Amino acid sequence: MKRRLLNKLAVLGAGALLAGMGHAQSGKPISLVVGYSAGGSADYVARVVGGELSKQLGRPVVVENLAGASGMLAVQKLLNAPADGSIIYMGGTDTVVVPMVNAKVKLDWEKDLVPVGRMTTVPMILAVPSSSPYATFSDLVVALRKSGKENFSYATPGIGTMQHLYGALIKKQARVELLHVPYRGGAQIATDLVGGQIDSAVLVLSTAMPFLKEGKIKALSVSDAARVPLLPNVRRIGEEEGFKGMALPLWQGLFMKSGTAAETVRAYEKALIEALARPEVRTKLGEAGITVAPLSGQDLRAFVRPQATLYRDIVSSANITVE
Repeated sequence: MKRRLLNKLAVLGAGALLAGMGHAQSGKPISLVVGYSAGGSADYVARVVGGELSKQLGRPVVVENLAGASGMLAVQKLLNAPADGSIIYMGGTDTVVVPMVNAKVKLDWEKDLVPVGRMTTVPMILAVPSSSPYATFSDLVVALRKSGKENFSYATPGIGTMQHLYGALIKKQARVELLHVPYRGGAQIATDLVGGQIDSAVLVLSTAMPFLKEGKIKALSVSDAARVPLLPNVRRIGEEEGFKGMALPLWQGLFMKSGTAAETVRAYEKALIEALARPEVRTKLGEAGITVAPLSGQDLRAFVRPQATLYRDIVSSANITVE
């Protein structure tokens, strides 16, 4: 009797999964929309994960780059589409931050989107030129407090970016003066940092790694919740005085439109977790300085909520706005 009951439950469970994956069996392509242009770190994650996700779902996953409006064009495409699983949105920190800094963006991630799961985190680092006298984050903080300098610059890819928020967090919690130098994107920042045109910069690890390996720049802090294996001697920000327990990683996850059937969301969530467990996926992303950090949809929501509170606190205290 017990065996028959277990067999029956197994059949029912399999039936529910197949129902949720009805679209996956149809063979029609899934559009994975990314809010940034091809060739960047977000695009790279989407293509590596999307390729394996396609295998898990048995259905082509096509990456679609919709750059512009700080990633909001991509989420808008999702919101304008049917809630049927034909489009997945690759979102992240910008999904939560941009509506906070730009009043024109009407997006509520908790109401408008359904989390499928987190894929990765990308640490940010505070970096200085190799010629800088500062070897650690505390060296810099002590020197700035002593001098009272207001012109020590830190460069970021722009106002309202997570790099900007990280610099603002450092300024607030360390009680030092920093001059924000926003660039139009991040391509030129590392070059200018190496050349000494700027005092410091907040860089994503994947961008910084070639310069770190060549000894052209030094990392003083890591924004993630754990130390980075590629930089084992660089302290995470949560280890520094005044920052206990804090972390501000860039993160990336998959979302579907609110109202999508729960069975469909669960099927995609299962496929994503299995894709991220593949050794080749972890190797490809790890070599690029990207940490595979899978979370279920429910756990992603629980992760984002306190992060969103921290973002809002930084945005409010630093009065960060974008038009």
